[in-house]
Amino acid sequence: MDSTFNVPTKIHFGAGEIENLSQIAKTYGKKCLLVTTENIYPLNELFSKIKGLLTEHGFEVVHFDKVIPNPTTEVVEKGIKILNENNIDFVLSVGGGSSIDTAKIISLLNGLDKIDWKNMFDTYNNPQGTYKSLSPKYIPHIAIPTTAGTGSEVTQAAVISMGEEKNTIFHQDNYSDTAVLDPNLLITLPQKLTASTGFDAFCHAFESYIHSNTSPFGELASLEAIKTIKEYLVKSVENLENVEYRKQLLYAQTLAGIGLSNAGASAPHPLSEIIGGITHISHGEALALVFPEFLRNKYHLNIQKFAKVAKIYDESLNSISDEKAAAKLGDIIENFLKEIGLYYKFEDYNLTDEQFKAIIDCPILGFLPFGTKEELQQIILDSKELR
Repeated sequence: MDSTFNVPTKIHFGAGEIENLSQIAKTYGKKCLLVTTENIYPLNELFSKIKGLLTEHGFEVVHFDKVIPNPTTEVVEKGIKILNENNIDFVLSVGGGSSIDTAKIISLLNGLDKIDWKNMFDTYNNPQGTYKSLSPKYIPHIAIPTTAGTGSEVTQAAVISMGEEKNTIFHQDNYSDTAVLDPNLLITLPQKLTASTGFDAFCHAFESYIHSNTSPFGELASLEAIKTIKEYLVKSVENLENVEYRKQLLYAQTLAGIGLSNAGASAPHPLSEIIGGITHISHGEALALVFPEFLRNKYHLNIQKFAKVAKIYDESLNSISDEKAAAKLGDIIENFLKEIGLYYKFEDYNLTDEQFKAIIDCPILGFLPFGTKEELQQIILDSKELR
């Protein structure tokens, strides 16, 4: 029962909360670096609104709009350079996980002229680690998510790509100081992104729920997220403009992120990062490729917890044993993926033989703490061959 639970981010939650941005931001200074993806439709209208909410209250906004999906070290370095040149008081990220993660590392490494990325990836790789500050000046970070999936605004992790490798940097200074969660900002999110980011949140919740590092508080957060996603993800995919459904998913992804930040992930997340780094398949879709076979191969890890989730998603299983229910969870989640339109096969992505070989032979598989290299390879092989 003894445990530690950490939620350092101040959360502002609710429809219309974005209108209070100037009041929220005034704590941190008057000059901000706005970090976003390219300033094009439909998000350009939101970016303009954000800038207007600040400038009309006397803030100065420098807009860095070079974030890309699966952000790279080069993109981060460009952002750091702009921050260093403009005497920035705080960073404001608006977007999905890519924008928030980029802003985290810009803030974390501000003031540095040269970065040894290999050392960064090799050193700051422990979700439970406590590290010294890396910058001579602390720059606060306000995160405003426009997807309901990554939970990045409440975690200490940031995923940055270098070449074909996606690497996660963990640092306690990566937690955003404040998160503004407004479901109105999710209305323009299309079906596929709604499904893939929502499934990412489910994976965060499930992987942290079964993790040996979880706590009673973490279990509560993860289970609530799992239940809420079951209730609202299909509805949200089918009713994109329903603010209440979006609000529920935003609530769920934040709880899932909190659970993840306190416990950690399991095998599907590093497997999806290997796949995504080599193929550029989106994170949520890469998770969907391997998750059912992970559940089928690994349900014995914690039969009671696998069964509990299976019975949440299919109440007809309440009358059977936990072992039988746990063994069915792979089928249940596969059907759930079909419901939300996220059921794909490797062959749907036209991978070359060389790409799939690179995935199977990835050296990282031999160093993950979630099973032997052969066991993890089998999950990938089954995901390709049994669909």
